[in-house]
Amino acid sequence: MEQRHGLNRDMLKYMAITAMLLDHIAWYLLPFGTPAAQTFHVVGRITAPVMCFFAAQGYVYTRSLPRYLGRLLIFAAISQAPWYFLHRDSQTPSFNFLLTLVFCLLTIHAWERIENLPLRVLAVVACTAATWYCDWHIYAPLWCLFFYVFRGDRGKQLLSFTLVALFYIEEAIRTRMAAGYGTLGSLKGAVFTLGVFLAIPLFLLYNEKKGRFPWSKWVFYVFYPLHLAVIAILVALIR
Repeated sequence: MEQRHGLNRDMLKYMAITAMLLDHIAWYLLPFGTPAAQTFHVVGRITAPVMCFFAAQGYVYTRSLPRYLGRLLIFAAISQAPWYFLHRDSQTPSFNFLLTLVFCLLTIHAWERIENLPLRVLAVVACTAATWYCDWHIYAPLWCLFFYVFRGDRGKQLLSFTLVALFYIEEAIRTRMAAGYGTLGSLKGAVFTLGVFLAIPLFLLYNEKKGRFPWSKWVFYVFYPLHLAVIAILVALIR
């Protein structure tokens, strides 16, 4: 009899999409220090780990990596206009998460296909470093790589995920301290990053089942630029 308990792929993806929407509403439409914004940011930390997990699975099961990368690049290009508008005040370039996922897949591909170990490590470092100006830079490709390398071993996947997550939290604290917030202010301002660990129970509940609808893989592709465009319009109207 088919196992029905737990969360299937579509359930997890829809949860991640909802968390992303709440997180972006908080970033662009709510004051950072409000309880609502902090709650949305905590919940929003699950999106990147979950999407990295499925990107690693997608690499394993895709029939064509070039087509997979092509889809991501097309929707990354579509998403970049509203993303740029929302980050136009940033002093450094900023690129959206779909482009990050492109480099995540290239990181896995480099690890999988390059036999020479020094060249393999160099390629992985290069692909990871290429995300420096992207959303969830560095951490996303590392998560994807470890999810792929340790596929079939949920314990090692979660351990490596946790170690990378700790560096993510440390960077958030260190960045705020460098900006002059002080130790207490930096800890308080980075506490929402602990929400990244909410992904762990979701991974444990994942039952490895597909969803009911074959078209559901397109939901994230379409929703990502669409929700950014709507939020950008709202920001423009409010300002």
